[in-house]
Amino acid sequence: MKRRAWRYYVVLPVMTLAGCQEPDMSRRTPSSSGSSLRLPIPPRERLTSGPAIDEFVEFSPAGRVVFVSNRDGAPRLRTLSSARDEPVALTDGDDVVISPVWSPSGDRVAYVAATDGVADLWIVDTDGSDPQQLTTELGGLRNPQWAPDGTTVVFLRSEDAQADLWSVAASGDQEPQRLTTSGTVRGGARWSPDGRRIVYVDMVSRRRSLWTVPGEGGVARQLTDGDGDDDQAEWAPDGRRLAFVSNRAGNPDIWMMTVDGEPPWPVTEGFANDFDPRWSPDGQWVAFRSIRDDQPDVWVVSADGGPAAAVTRDPLEEATVRWSPESGALAFSVAERRTWLWSVDIDGVGERPLTTDSSAAREPVVSPDGTRVAFLSGRGGSGDIHVLSLRDGARQQLTSDPTGAASPRWSPDGTQIAFESSRQGNSDVWIVPSTGGEAVQLTRHQGRDVGPAWSPDGSTLAFTSNRDDQMFNIWLMPAVGGSARRLTTMGAAPDPRWHPAGHTLLFRAPGEDGQEQVWQVGMTGVVEPVTRGGYSARMDYAPDGRSVVYQRHDGVGFDLWVITVPARRDRRLTTNPEDEAWPKWSPDGSRIAFLSGETPNRQLQLTDATGGSVTRVSRVPGDVDSFDWLPDGSGLVYSLTETTANLWRVDVEPLLRGLAAE
Repeated sequence: MKRRAWRYYVVLPVMTLAGCQEPDMSRRTPSSSGSSLRLPIPPRERLTSGPAIDEFVEFSPAGRVVFVSNRDGAPRLRTLSSARDEPVALTDGDDVVISPVWSPSGDRVAYVAATDGVADLWIVDTDGSDPQQLTTELGGLRNPQWAPDGTTVVFLRSEDAQADLWSVAASGDQEPQRLTTSGTVRGGARWSPDGRRIVYVDMVSRRRSLWTVPGEGGVARQLTDGDGDDDQAEWAPDGRRLAFVSNRAGNPDIWMMTVDGEPPWPVTEGFANDFDPRWSPDGQWVAFRSIRDDQPDVWVVSADGGPAAAVTRDPLEEATVRWSPESGALAFSVAERRTWLWSVDIDGVGERPLTTDSSAAREPVVSPDGTRVAFLSGRGGSGDIHVLSLRDGARQQLTSDPTGAASPRWSPDGTQIAFESSRQGNSDVWIVPSTGGEAVQLTRHQGRDVGPAWSPDGSTLAFTSNRDDQMFNIWLMPAVGGSARRLTTMGAAPDPRWHPAGHTLLFRAPGEDGQEQVWQVGMTGVVEPVTRGGYSARMDYAPDGRSVVYQRHDGVGFDLWVITVPARRDRRLTTNPEDEAWPKWSPDGSRIAFLSGETPNRQLQLTDATGGSVTRVSRVPGDVDSFDWLPDGSGLVYSLTETTANLWRVDVEPLLRGLAAE
């Protein structure tokens, strides 16, 4: 169900508490990726097992766990008291369920359930009885949070590319109330412990910053206004401090601020990416997730700063980290993934695996003659380029570097592959012979050069770079090397698409309203809008260059649209409740392939370019994350990820004692 857009905007008063001042570092020593303590990794206890996706874990005040699991098919709410118990289902049916959260008293659970693509807010007793729907066909809901007194639930609602905070009485006897009016809220809503205000993330100034609004609604106040994005704010249990994520000093780190106007200060710093901070209930510690050495793990640091220590150290991916009520344990979901290549005919038959080993295989790109496929694989390195023969299965590794590679693209004649790599310490454009040989570096700049794309005649490479003013734009350079010239100045997202005739490029960039749109730029730098309205994302030229297919968000999910160029006549191609994304025309222009659904269950589908029924092509359970057409249009090659996620619990008391002793 698509709904009309909000037609009014309110300019909110700003009260800047922090951000432009230098943080006071005299009393605190942040943890850095180089000063972390290497304490023994605590053993973990498995709470759930089996081929399922168990996620969105939350502890009750009494120590029970609620989570979402698809172990019986549809995602359902379940509770668990200990690893020795069987999970108990709280919901049934086929509705998609997400974001469970315990009431402060621990006797009810609020959650979001989507029926026919429309998400609404529900609560249910902890034995599964008395389910109560708090909103009716409101749509676009996520991230519910109980007020500390249990009388109100606040949530984020998106509608027609606008997003704001709303609240509703837990009794269900009042209509939902809109709390913010900016239309640019990006999540992170958390009640202060005293229930007087809510902190959230807004993009009023096109940067993510922290704001608060009274719990009953009213004037919103800006808390941060620094150089960078601030996100994922969490109140300390005593309500005096906020932990949050900020990249104002470079990489995402954990920062902290008081609510009385003191400038923020870093709790972690260094080359790691630190995010998702979670206060311990006793207020002494902050758990967070961190990507260090290309490995995501759970870490913990004192709320007063100092060295951090790893709770996990493995190649798996932990998510939704939560503290136990007594601050002595952490629970989280651990995902195990296996990614490999498959091929399938356009009628959905002949589906077969192309790779069978345990190394990841992703981003397949078929050669112009249809005999080989290039892809990224972890075999022999981190994301290196491999080439696989579609005739006999012979496999060759073309690159080998610890930093890996990204965005492999065949030259039109099939002799070379362009890619991006950070092997010289910075992201640059490289090329390598498709039959093997030495890779050649084409760009050498301290800016980031990403997403190379060959012109149809193979003479030019387009790429996206922030080399001039930290804003990414499209640049062009000869494919044999040489000087690059800037083509756009308004900003551009990576992955531009060449017109089949080579005289223009499609790209994505924000319009005047801040919503991303599709644009077209000629070789002289003249830019024209292709789309207007909604939020437009991935796009592709038709083989004849007369139409563009793109994904568009009008408030409730992405649909596919086709627009003619230059006449600008558009039409909706799909109306499914699931998100449709990454559209690609077939080589003859008669069909469009795309991904449908949400991770980890996206599937490859086809529709006629003129519209009509949609056909599912991939049948293997899992998540299709990328694909490419065979040049003759007879089939597709795609990358499929099979995911299993279970819940684990870690006793962190010995680790915390070790940190406290430092």
